[in-house]
Amino acid sequence: MNILLRYGLLIALLGTVPSGVQATPGLLDGMSFVGLNGEAGKPLDPDEHEEITFHDGLFTSVSCEPYHFGSAEYSTTEVDGAIHFTAVTESPTHGKISWQGVVKGRTAEVGFVWTKERWYWNTRREYWFRGTL
Repeated sequence: MNILLRYGLLIALLGTVPSGVQATPGLLDGMSFVGLNGEAGKPLDPDEHEEITFHDGLFTSVSCEPYHFGSAEYSTTEVDGAIHFTAVTESPTHGKISWQGVVKGRTAEVGFVWTKERWYWNTRREYWFRGTL
């Protein structure tokens, strides 16, 4: 499937969680997904290794830790056998990253947006991740 189409479908799916679906705290706890990151609309970058982890109700991006992005609480909902999650990680020096992902089986596909506001310009970059347990 074309990478642009796949990313577009991921974004569409992330934004369509039916109302009335119950959130389940800690649903992904104990899971770690290892894979690659890439810029939105482009193939995954073979040099951008990533691991995302879920533990004690917290989401962590291992590749973002050197930039002082801490762990953050995550929320989940289950829809048609897939687990949708969101989290926002923050760094005192590098801004924030908003994460939205879908876990289906042993695979996680995640879209994330890094933003950093400055008085002289703002940064907004979109990325994606695919990893497996």
